[in-house]
Amino acid sequence: MRRILFLLPALLLLCGAAHAYIVVIDAPRDLQAGAPLLVTGNTTFPVGTQFEVILYKTQFSTPEEIGRRVIMVDTTKSFDASFATTSLSPGQYKVELEFFERNAEKLGSGSTTTLIVNLVDRSDEIFLTAPSNQTLPGALLIEGYVPGFGVGTLTLKVSGPEGFSLPDQYVKTTTELGRDDGIFSKKVSVTLPGNYYVSFYDQKGLITQIKYSVAGSPEPTASSPTPEQTEPVSPEPTGSSSLPFPLAGLAGAMAVLVIFARKKKGP
Repeated sequence: MRRILFLLPALLLLCGAAHAYIVVIDAPRDLQAGAPLLVTGNTTFPVGTQFEVILYKTQFSTPEEIGRRVIMVDTTKSFDASFATTSLSPGQYKVELEFFERNAEKLGSGSTTTLIVNLVDRSDEIFLTAPSNQTLPGALLIEGYVPGFGVGTLTLKVSGPEGFSLPDQYVKTTTELGRDDGIFSKKVSVTLPGNYYVSFYDQKGLITQIKYSVAGSPEPTASSPTPEQTEPVSPEPTGSSSLPFPLAGLAGAMAVLVIFARKKKGP
């Protein structure tokens, strides 16, 4: 009887261990703002098990949820979830797993379900000298400098409307006499208006992503037609019996003279 009581706790531990599952997630601890946050992981949970990967902005009050991705375990037992960071402010973020049903109770002690990610902003490390608003057919001109970069190589990734994408563009920087700013210039020929996104990378990774707004070619303005010159038209007389003023005066004078002559002759 004592032997049975001794073995019972061991059997319970074995049963509990048989139902303990492992989930391990991983993500960069430091990430440049604008680069996608990729969370990867693997698990021993059975195929078909579902849980969520949630991204929070950590703050003094209640954490702000940024987004969530539903994960379903498949035969590979590995998974990944991606979050865009283009519109996120620099700071500390938390990645956390949330389980459906009561799967959290089945986690083994070797699981990692929470991570802290620091989002770093390097946008102040690059300065543009060409405007971010441009017009066809002159677009797309990418010019600027990186303070203290010197002579080196920048990698540009360019994407745009309607699936526009280019292979990585490698741009050599130059310097001016007595200065160590890395000056770059690159012309990318585009034909469609819309928003183009250019990501700048150095050896440390992503520096920043710049949005260029490209407008269509301005349409030529139509010239107004010149009005035709017309000759002035004299007004027509209002009646056929009217006489011009000089003739009418002459006729009246003659009539007065006739009457005067008759009166002078007498009867």
